[in-house]
Amino acid sequence: MLFETRYFWAVFTSKDPETTKKLKAIFEKAKTAFASSVSIYEIYKQTIEHDDKAVAELRTRTISNEYTIVDVSAEIALEGARISHRLRIPMADSLIMATSKSLRVSCVTDDPHFTEVKRVWIS
Repeated sequence: MLFETRYFWAVFTSKDPETTKKLKAIFEKAKTAFASSVSIYEIYKQTIEHDDKAVAELRTRTISNEYTIVDVSAEIALEGARISHRLRIPMADSLIMATSKSLRVSCVTDDPHFTEVKRVWIS
């Protein structure tokens, strides 16, 4: 499974123990746990805007340690551009969706933009 930015944001910011438990159960059931380097960027950026650099570093280091990080290759970039053009969605979403397609895995998200891959809903 490819875990998308919104999954990580929910894990790191949820104040509801039941939600956190549900999210962690999805991770534990995954045979493989991937994350896009784009999600690293997004989590760092969102965290530094809401908290501080130390929290941003901790969160992105946690993702890097627990997930296999997939960088954006030329192939993923091209497919992401095609998806972005076709669906008129933001670059980050299209690159993460292209990564999921490239790996042939489902994507863990609650983002309605993710229409071209199998989704595991987090909400």
